[in-house]
Amino acid sequence: MSRLTRVLRKIEQSKGLDRAAGALAEAIPSAIRSSRLLRGEPLGHPAHPVVVMLPIGLFSASALLDLIPGEGKAAQAMIGVGLAAAPAAIATGLAEYTTLDERQRRTAFVHLVANAAANVLYLTSFRLRVHGFGLVARAVSTVGLAALGAGGLLGGHLAYTQAAGVEREPA
Repeated sequence: MSRLTRVLRKIEQSKGLDRAAGALAEAIPSAIRSSRLLRGEPLGHPAHPVVVMLPIGLFSASALLDLIPGEGKAAQAMIGVGLAAAPAAIATGLAEYTTLDERQRRTAFVHLVANAAANVLYLTSFRLRVHGFGLVARAVSTVGLAALGAGGLLGGHLAYTQAAGVEREPA
């Protein structure tokens, strides 16, 4: 078993997360919790994996643009649109959250924390860019991209290893 697999298993087995993960589940408004649209029922599968592609793509594009001299404004625009798209990703994730079992919820809680950190870092980078602190803003975005990657890894583990959101037909 790889070191990464051990870390992911440790997260899903960490009972120390249960109190915070449960408190979050209770804090989700019933309008989000009961929304068929946010859960993706009209699509026939969870909406969250589809919706998160927009902020992930935009934040990733900003990292590439930051590598090209003179493209700071374009990178800032990508971050701004990514931040504007993030609430939809958050809402669809929260709509699924209360459907998860205990082990999945632990992973989802850490996934949410990593992605929340990424969004705060990207917001900070955006504000720094607005005030002319381009070099520092790019560094903050780089840390944001790392947090986004960690959140994505956890989301992938949740979907592919833990089968969150998967309804299997009887064989």
